Amino acid sequence: MAVLLNNGNLNDHAIGLVAVSSWQGWLNHQPRQTEIEQPGYGVSNLSRLWSTFTWSSPKSAFGYTKNGHTALVTRENGQITHVVGFNPNSFMLAGILQTLQGNNIVAQGLWYDDTPMVHDPTAISYEINVSKAQAGEFGTLIGSLVGRSDIGPHSPNGQYYYSFRPAVTEASAGGIVGNCGNMGLLILCQFLQEAGLTRYVDMFVTWVNQNQNTKNFGQGPMMGSMTAGFGS
Repeated sequence: MAVLLNNGNLNDHAIGLVAVSSWQGWLNHQPRQTEIEQPGYGVSNLSRLWSTFTWSSPKSAFGYTKNGHTALVTRENGQITHVVGFNPNSFMLAGILQTLQGNNIVAQGLWYDDTPMVHDPTAISYEINVSKAQAGEFGTLIGSLVGRSDIGPHSPNGQYYYSFRPAVTEASAGGIVGNCGNMGLLILCQFLQEAGLTRYVDMFVTWVNQNQNTKNFGQGPMMGSMTAGFGS
């Protein structure tokens, strides 16, 4: 569904994913048309860039618009309180490497506050209703990730890297490799498992194991599946 910062429902407490589309088309956003609703279809790509631009992290806007992005989201009392995603530590370095070497690159990863991305007109979310206490706990968890490169204080030792195609690059990277999609799902599924919401974990695992594109957490398959409810 399209993302509302505040839906006005004080009883709505949810956790999940938010995503924006990669650059498609030239002047305007023109993804391949499907039977699935595509928010932002036809909007100016420059307006997309401006919608997420901040002086504190100007390069993030270019990353959202060029490659798309997926992040974790928490909603409490109808209001989005946290949006946190795994990104390259240096957007500039990752962009240069991607231009020169393609998508099979590896760069240092870092969790960012990705709240600006919800203003992108292509933004959609997949939200799972939980209790107020669970939403608060998840918000605290993902908020604590900002500025870290690992998956929390109890993470295995080692290096944590970002790659656009983690299923391809991890074997030779010498560390733990992920992108915004799989690192986000890793955190979300662990929380859902501990909360007893295992049917969602099973649903996500089934989705990931479909093919190489889903194992690499491609942005197109991710957004299409989020809009379609992951087949649930």
